[in-house]
Amino acid sequence: MKLPSFQQAVGFSVGDALSLFLLRTILERENYSKALYEHFNLDFPGRSVSYEYVARTTNALENNGFLFSRTEGRKKVFQITEKGKARLLEYETIYALRFSEVSTVIDRFYYFLTKNGSLPHASIEPLHEDFRLFISKLLSVKDVVRFMALRLSLNRQSFHMAEVQEQLNSLFGWSPSNGYLYNIAREMEETNLLVGFWPDERRTIRKLYKTDESEQFYIIVSASLTERIIQVRRYLHYVLKMV
Repeated sequence: MKLPSFQQAVGFSVGDALSLFLLRTILERENYSKALYEHFNLDFPGRSVSYEYVARTTNALENNGFLFSRTEGRKKVFQITEKGKARLLEYETIYALRFSEVSTVIDRFYYFLTKNGSLPHASIEPLHEDFRLFISKLLSVKDVVRFMALRLSLNRQSFHMAEVQEQLNSLFGWSPSNGYLYNIAREMEETNLLVGFWPDERRTIRKLYKTDESEQFYIIVSASLTERIIQVRRYLHYVLKMV
């Protein structure tokens, strides 16, 4: 599955990623555009850029005072300036906490779906309210809800959507809003992925059950969600290494 426009979705553009990479790499060792281009395309997961784009970005960073250069033979070798170090600190301040908090939630999903990696900490802290929208731009929230609802349907005689929210919060520290959950539940009933009824006239809790299609679609949505989680996790871990 292709991961569309990850950087734009999370407020971290390709230009931001490349600039952060260039500043971080040149801080560690002065370098020239061709080597930086090869290094970025080798290391950065799922996104390649042209040599011309790298050269333009390094030149722009130099023009803005974040880098300076000297010529060695035919090569233009870049070094970072004090202003560039301050710019790198800005990137770290802006993005480090955001990516760290969200990465923790993604790691919980990853372990739950694949049983790979380290067992997450026993204490599940809820994701900060400021980062909830960030998660919704990384993942297909619809797939997350359908996955958990179908999983419950296959393991219980019946369930209700509040239990989906409880499971998401207890396992991952995050869940979508009540309204979104019930919208997905209605859609799943309309497409025969679940069947439900009101057990009494008060209509407070709608009981939901699996259908003949539940198990087959569970396999599909589980595979789709797992692939998405794997790709998102690679991006987040890469950016965290830089910040």
